[in-house]
Amino acid sequence: MSVWALVPAKSFALGKSRLGPALAGDARAAFARSLFDHVLATLKASHAVDGVLVATNAPEVAAAARAHGAEVLDDAPGATGLAAVVDDGLAALAARGARTAMVLMADLPHLTADDVRTLAAAAAAHDVAIVRADDGCHTNALTLSPPACLRSAFGRGDSFDAHVAAARAAGLRVAVVDNAGIAFDVDGPEDHARMLAATARQRVTSA
Repeated sequence: MSVWALVPAKSFALGKSRLGPALAGDARAAFARSLFDHVLATLKASHAVDGVLVATNAPEVAAAARAHGAEVLDDAPGATGLAAVVDDGLAALAARGARTAMVLMADLPHLTADDVRTLAAAAAAHDVAIVRADDGCHTNALTLSPPACLRSAFGRGDSFDAHVAAARAAGLRVAVVDNAGIAFDVDGPEDHARMLAATARQRVTSA
């Protein structure tokens, strides 16, 4: 085993609650599923990872992950918070002998195969590669070589700064990767509106 992606994912029905003003009920769940499907399909198309591990406690997410050929790690009963879920996934990949773990969020509508390959290239040359979210504070992607070389800070409001500081304090080689396709995620109604506007512009350009 070499490079594996780790994708933590909540229940489609319960996730993306901040999108309530823009999408209600079944429409929000379907949207969350479409983002998840896009991320997993893009990882596969990149040919940059040897496998994908999805960490979830939701049966419908697990079924969707297996439909993409991914493996599933059930969230440990004691895992509370995103950081704990990610750390459990990193430990599982380390135990399987993975050289590098690529943690990606499941809500990246603009992610492309080239973005994944760019991140994999940074991971090959550094112990830690990190992509900051558009908000400037959170982390949308984190690669660790080996997978357990750092405890994650996902879920914190300052997770990007926390990851960079912890990696540098540990003497690890760090690459900060600026990548628009990975940086953009959909959390609230304003993100959803930006995504729809970008999609509309792309259709006009392609017409």
